[in-house]
Amino acid sequence: MEDPMTAAHRPFRVIESLCATGKDSEMKKEDRLIVTEDFAAVIDGATSSGPIGDRPGGIVAAEAVEQTVKDLPPDASVRDFVDRATASIATAIGNWPDPTIMRPSAVAAVWSRARGEVWRVGDCHVRIDGRDYPGGKEIDRVGYEFRCAVIRARLRLGLTSLEAERRVSTMEQPFRPLVLAQHAFLNLDSDDPLAYGALAGTFVPDRFVEVFSATDAREIVLASDGFLAPAATLADGLAEITRIRENDPLMVELVMGSRPFMPGRDYFDDTTYLRIAVG
Repeated sequence: MEDPMTAAHRPFRVIESLCATGKDSEMKKEDRLIVTEDFAAVIDGATSSGPIGDRPGGIVAAEAVEQTVKDLPPDASVRDFVDRATASIATAIGNWPDPTIMRPSAVAAVWSRARGEVWRVGDCHVRIDGRDYPGGKEIDRVGYEFRCAVIRARLRLGLTSLEAERRVSTMEQPFRPLVLAQHAFLNLDSDDPLAYGALAGTFVPDRFVEVFSATDAREIVLASDGFLAPAATLADGLAEITRIRENDPLMVELVMGSRPFMPGRDYFDDTTYLRIAVG
């Protein structure tokens, strides 16, 4: 096995990447894609975040994490990254006045060249030399299952239509009450199955910080949850998105999705993918 201390000297290159959105404007995109000399990262700001002034909280959080990655020293540890990102978001937020409203938050997957590691907080997808580490969390599974059941039932009873449901925004989906309150479990250091981690300006317990060894890795994929899985190639990931869009645009039959494909949109969410070759 290669000495981790030599990992910093391994050359790498971006094979392919994408950072797109399913929203009606690039200005609303909450994903970020960063590649520096020492790090590569995919960041996904939370749509359900409360706003900061007139700016979406997910964008504020994603930008704070992006700047953290850009400012990290090459030999930073995962805890360095998590704590710096947490502090950066806390500064961007300031005094959060209402604990019943979700703080701006983001999730991220970061490859460290020097450490030979991939770090993850939240539900981004990771693939290392053909081994998949899909993202996801239990509280989302509960919400998405409920959404799918409600929409399928309403369709069967003729209470709604495919066309109508394709125009329902994310925050107006049937799981809205849960999404508005789920931050009760955010960074909760508990074995409660609904507890989950994210970068939100509050301490992230170690239980929500994942580290994947990539010391000898030759190829690494990082992706946001706008992809259904950490696809081996960008073409594979886009093909799967197209298959779902054409056959299940509401994302309630073939998959349990968080929202529909809006009419005329290629993606159902912000959609970011990065594949790099190392060595």
